[in-house]
Amino acid sequence: MSGARRARRGWFRKNTAALATLVVAIPLAGWWTTRSDYKSWYDAEPRDPVLVSAGGTSYNGATWYAASVEQNPQSSERRTQDALPDGTTRIRVYFRLQVDDLSALEGLGGCRMHLRAPDGRIWDETTVAGDYQDRPTGCTGGTDDKPSSWRGAAAQHYLKPVAGKPFETVAVFVVPSSVAGTVQPTITWATKLPQYLAFPR
Repeated sequence: MSGARRARRGWFRKNTAALATLVVAIPLAGWWTTRSDYKSWYDAEPRDPVLVSAGGTSYNGATWYAASVEQNPQSSERRTQDALPDGTTRIRVYFRLQVDDLSALEGLGGCRMHLRAPDGRIWDETTVAGDYQDRPTGCTGGTDDKPSSWRGAAAQHYLKPVAGKPFETVAVFVVPSSVAGTVQPTITWATKLPQYLAFPR
């Protein structure tokens, strides 16, 4: 009788197939997750401009006209204003549009107004500039629930939009003074990305 015995297979040898699968699966899972995150970001990035012409451009159920940009505008209320941070400027933009059917206003809800610098930086509308907003905000126009005397001469703009008649909305921004002369008004909708409306200055 021989004293030799059969050598046991080692753990690595027993699990070679499983280890080989892990070597392939872990990088593949990492790649898939990274790709998915990148695609989500890329699809949500406004990168395809639809330029608005001076004569009007049809988009998303409305006709859009050139925007008016005011740098360092006057407040609609005559009172002391909070100082802006050093090196910044207030910008007020009037967007002009028209719908031929009031039901199209539903599709304009949820818009976001921005200013875009030539280098790609984007600023959102500020929400603390009520004294500079002398028109309704957003893309659907609309009425204001305050008495007309509260708005003074601006009250005429706080009326429900009329089909076939242009109306204006306003957005106020605070941007670095260094880019105030070059920023371009834009509007995005989550349902339309990567397209966005671009208003040349």
